[in-house]
Amino acid sequence: MINIYDNVNAVATDLRETAQYKTLRDAVAAMQKNPEAMQVFKDFQAAQMEINTAMQSGQEPKPEAVQKWQEIAGQMDQHEDLKNMMAAEQAVNALLQEINDIVTKPIAELYDI
Repeated sequence: MINIYDNVNAVATDLRETAQYKTLRDAVAAMQKNPEAMQVFKDFQAAQMEINTAMQSGQEPKPEAVQKWQEIAGQMDQHEDLKNMMAAEQAVNALLQEINDIVTKPIAELYDI
């Protein structure tokens, strides 16, 4: 019997060797060396978490929280390190979506009529 977890762990190991992962790793390291960019990123994560928490509990996020998030998002555009990191994240997410499509293809095929 096949141990699917061995295969998935191999994919995780292989992911670390992709250009997309290495670009993201380097972009995160560059961002972390810039204290101002790092603080903006932390603020963005906190604001995003506040909005996500409200939405997950079935509530509308407070307008002040949304405004704060938008302001911080605007600040992110002022930091080249953050823009590079976000672009690298998008590339990794695209790769992960492709992998997910491959992994879930057998399930999708079950429903093909």
